[in-house]
Amino acid sequence: MKTIYLARHAKSSWNSDAETDFDRPLSARGEADAKRIGEEMLNRQWLPQKVISSPAIRAKQTCKILCSEIEYPIASIEWNSEIYSAYTVTLLHILTNVDETIDSVMLLGHNPAMEDLLVHLCGFAETHQYKQNNGKLFTTANVVKINADVSWKNLMMHHADLTAMLRPKELES
Repeated sequence: MKTIYLARHAKSSWNSDAETDFDRPLSARGEADAKRIGEEMLNRQWLPQKVISSPAIRAKQTCKILCSEIEYPIASIEWNSEIYSAYTVTLLHILTNVDETIDSVMLLGHNPAMEDLLVHLCGFAETHQYKQNNGKLFTTANVVKINADVSWKNLMMHHADLTAMLRPKELES
């Protein structure tokens, strides 16, 4: 059994002095949401053996916060520049090339690619039940847990099960 944690970066700041989209940092809310999600990941023992992330500033900040909370070594994060502007096929390629000795991976990136990968792996019917009232599925700082009873190299469309989704708003008390 392989476990995939798909994560989307937390809320970014549109009011920063960033010169490019790639350089936009997290907002204060984004930092708080990432911390809350990381705490819940640790609480649920969602502890990936490998973490691969986009190097865009907001993704990098989110990943470092999540990894700090789940006690994953920051120095072991794999920063993959292909994730920043990826399509489903690129993200799937990254996952299908994970070493088979690894049983769980967290892939952190951006929409629409992350949501498209989620639907690709789990199917529309399975993911549709997780849509919010506003029609959105995979919003900022969301993390999903997916199980697939195949090897990484055999990961394919509609052959995985979405077992849970974490959303910051649903964790607020």
